[in-house]
Amino acid sequence: MHQYSIQRRFLLLGLGLVFLTSSTGCVNLASNLLYQLYGNKKAAEYSGFKGKKVAIVCGTEKGLSSDATATLLTRYLDALLSSNIKDITIVRQDKVEKWLDAHGWSDADYQEIGKGVEADQVLAINLMNMTLRDGMTLYKGKADISVSVYDVADGGKCVYRKNFPEFEYPRIGGPTVTDTSEARFHVLFLTVVSQYIGTLFYDADPNEKVALDALSASL
Repeated sequence: MHQYSIQRRFLLLGLGLVFLTSSTGCVNLASNLLYQLYGNKKAAEYSGFKGKKVAIVCGTEKGLSSDATATLLTRYLDALLSSNIKDITIVRQDKVEKWLDAHGWSDADYQEIGKGVEADQVLAINLMNMTLRDGMTLYKGKADISVSVYDVADGGKCVYRKNFPEFEYPRIGGPTVTDTSEARFHVLFLTVVSQYIGTLFYDADPNEKVALDALSASL
């Protein structure tokens, strides 16, 4: 009886919100109330990292690299995935880098990388053609991004892939060169990229990405 009563109240509240939005146009109020009740999270596109040991590798024009871009991006992704996915274990980046140093930066056999660092799966990020400026006066990050997951136990089979061709941030405008430094904007751009990649693998509020678009204005 108690469960039925709760369900009935939720149904009545939902109908009331529909009436409210249709009669007064208070869409934001209704959305906020529904969010409080049900949440507003978009499901992960790939949820196979739970309980897995995952190695993260990042490729740039320099190959599978430990340059500043690759190092920052893998660090941010490590933090996001560790915080949002239950029972995931991220292989320490220094262990991955040590293996890559010993076997060559251009080695893209992800099954071998995974076996070498004792990972169950490999998250491979390729970040190509990255630029940070739009003309002489504005900062705008652009890159061609591909995201792949390889299952080491399944012969290195690619079990997930997502591309962000011509990804850019911010989409409109951008901070000026007098507002911030290139180094600071570089960090911001990679933070945003890591957020877009990370939320492929755990349930996340899509409004967080909307908020990121406004973040550059605060620089």
